[in-house]
Amino acid sequence: MALLPKKLRFWLFDTLSLKTMRYVEAVPRHKATGLVAEVYDMIVEDFFINGSLTSRSRVPSLLAAIWSAGRETALVDDRLDRTTKEAMTATLSGINDCPYCGDMLVSLVHAGDRHEDAARILNERENQIDDPLLRERLLWVRAVATSGAEAPLSLPFTEDELPEAIGALMALSDINRFSHIVMDGSPVKAPLGLDTAKAAALWIFGGELRATHISPLEPGRSLHLLPDAELPADLHWAESNPRIARTLAQWTAAVERQAQGIVPEATQRLVHARLQSWQNEKMPISRQWVETETEGLEGEARDIARFALLIAKASYQIDDRIIEAVLGDERDQERFIRILAWSTFTAARYFANHVARLAAAPEQEKRVA
Repeated sequence: MALLPKKLRFWLFDTLSLKTMRYVEAVPRHKATGLVAEVYDMIVEDFFINGSLTSRSRVPSLLAAIWSAGRETALVDDRLDRTTKEAMTATLSGINDCPYCGDMLVSLVHAGDRHEDAARILNERENQIDDPLLRERLLWVRAVATSGAEAPLSLPFTEDELPEAIGALMALSDINRFSHIVMDGSPVKAPLGLDTAKAAALWIFGGELRATHISPLEPGRSLHLLPDAELPADLHWAESNPRIARTLAQWTAAVERQAQGIVPEATQRLVHARLQSWQNEKMPISRQWVETETEGLEGEARDIARFALLIAKASYQIDDRIIEAVLGDERDQERFIRILAWSTFTAARYFANHVARLAAAPEQEKRVA
């Protein structure tokens, strides 16, 4: 049961999320106009305002794109129920080292009345979850998302469920990486050694978010926010679900438009080539690998390529020096958001295609436990 009035509850969530935002500043809701205001209103109606979304608000189409992609893939009940997808993406957020996203999603699993499951995800004990299908799905996510891990032998999704499952993982993979840069940890803190205090706080937070789970969301409600676009060939795995395919196509087009003139073409070609040849192996502790992979580029083109490859392959190796090189002396927030959104989307796109290839592997037994 929610404890706070709706307006106070959502004001508190927004205020807490802004406390950890860095490098960029969100457009305040009371100053939002046009597309940003429309998206903010929809987020409030369907979900809750939070920094992982509003951090892109200085570039309206990128805010609309990530909201629509996340809403349509993860929040709408379709072939998969919402709480299952929130559990999957909570596990993913832990692997991607995004405490902000991880805590938010664990709280949403609580909001779906899966309290024991939420506690086990928080403590990375998915193998102890009682529900055999959810357990298999979360262990599958852990296997496909962990660099260097052995590929799973079975697929705990039907063909109809796959576009939604992979799409949700793609959206949150992007949000994880974006938030890793612009959100300085989770606003839910616990004193050292008092993990039970944090677990209790997330349970309470989940109670406040229970209101977001009461009514199923209308499928496709966000699809008018951006122009229609053609689904890229590499995202063909989404074709069997037209709604998922449409939002992914719109998201791709928005990111690519905003990257034009900002991310050099030579940088884009190099990053795509390096990701195509990467087999999701774990990267060395030293950052020398990224210096080697960006040889041949200079100046800004190399700074952005280094940034993008680290985001994709080893985001934990990014430090202030890497970020400051991309921010530049002008510290242009809109430019930085456009570069960061292209980098996180490119990483998420590679990851989704990696997952799709594993899901299509002929040696897998395609079944639902």
